Amino acid sequence: MSDSLATQAASPAAPARSRSALGEAWYRLRRRWTFWFSAAVVAFLCLVAIWPTLFTSRDPRLCLLADSRAPMSAAFPLGADFQGCDILTTIVHGARASLTVGLLAALGTTLLGTVLGVTAGYFGGVIDAVVSRITDIFFAIPLILGAVVAMQVVAERNVLTLTAILMFFGWTGTARIARSATIEAATKDYVAAARTLGASHARIIVTHVLPNIAAPLIVVVTMAVGGLIAAEASLSYLSIGLPPDIPSWGKAIADGQTVLKANPGILLWPAGALTLTVFAFLTLGDAVRGAFGPKVANR
Repeated sequence: MSDSLATQAASPAAPARSRSALGEAWYRLRRRWTFWFSAAVVAFLCLVAIWPTLFTSRDPRLCLLADSRAPMSAAFPLGADFQGCDILTTIVHGARASLTVGLLAALGTTLLGTVLGVTAGYFGGVIDAVVSRITDIFFAIPLILGAVVAMQVVAERNVLTLTAILMFFGWTGTARIARSATIEAATKDYVAAARTLGASHARIIVTHVLPNIAAPLIVVVTMAVGGLIAAEASLSYLSIGLPPDIPSWGKAIADGQTVLKANPGILLWPAGALTLTVFAFLTLGDAVRGAFGPKVANR
């Protein structure tokens, strides 16, 4: 009787012990309300970026000076800016450029930083010294400053060009995290056993190293999106980011500052959209970081 009760009491804990590291992280993540809130905001923003016509039927390039600074109405739900452009339409269509640059640049910086960091951490020696010195050089260059200089010399400014420049200057943090995590993973017994059995370097990296450094990289790529979206908006605010024919929240904020006292809504609406987007991605990254705690990452 006592043995059966003990078995029943232990059975609920059995599934928790049998969960993998990713399964345990997902179990902890879905219990956080901040995750569901930020995920819902991000999902809504992605819907706006993919199908902007669901939220507005106006052409973002349709701007009439006769509608300059028009108040909120049925025709202009959020009003119009000083050029007669519908603010709601600018915000809706600006989400596509901001999310595209942020997501692509975050994935690119994570991929580039992971390749360099894993290479340096796994092989060590001269390779580690060279990669580390290159990382230090790029780490000393502020992201915005480097992007400002690079955008001045490119032949054409567009989404892909801006994404490539942000990738070029933004990979250093990921490389450092990937390097330190690889050095730790490379000292494990299963890596030594794989080497003893004659496994190639590529097989060891793909099979044993990358799965065990995935947790910090997932956190990095999640939190990087918000910062890169803010970087794109900063460059567009300075009129050296996206070209004028592509709607951008940064450009809308720059246009709104000229009439801030007379009509603050022209600036506050796009600034609010940018703030909400960056906040949602940072909150999502913080929730993911909390889910991939030390106990989960070391399992």
